[in-house]
Amino acid sequence: MGKFYETEEKVSKKDWLTSLVLCWFLGFFGVHRLYAGKIGSGFLMLYCTVVAACIVAVDAYLGAIAFVVVGAFVLNDFLNILLKCFKDCHGREISKDTIVK
Repeated sequence: MGKFYETEEKVSKKDWLTSLVLCWFLGFFGVHRLYAGKIGSGFLMLYCTVVAACIVAVDAYLGAIAFVVVGAFVLNDFLNILLKCFKDCHGREISKDTIVK
């Protein structure tokens, strides 16, 4: 009996450094999550950022709180990517660094 189901890779084909740079520069827009294939949470982060920007237009204090909440998620993702613990949509760790060798 073959064990074809155990041959699945545990490391994603997505690049670690690309994810890190996307999170650093475009983290509030969820681009790093979209890159990892996490479409739902990527668009949710984008939506939350747009809502926070709209709240800033109405009330600066509440808008700042909204940006801190979204920023906490971005910081969490950045640290997970930095420590190579961030996973793609298939549950594989994004830890391969193909740009810098």
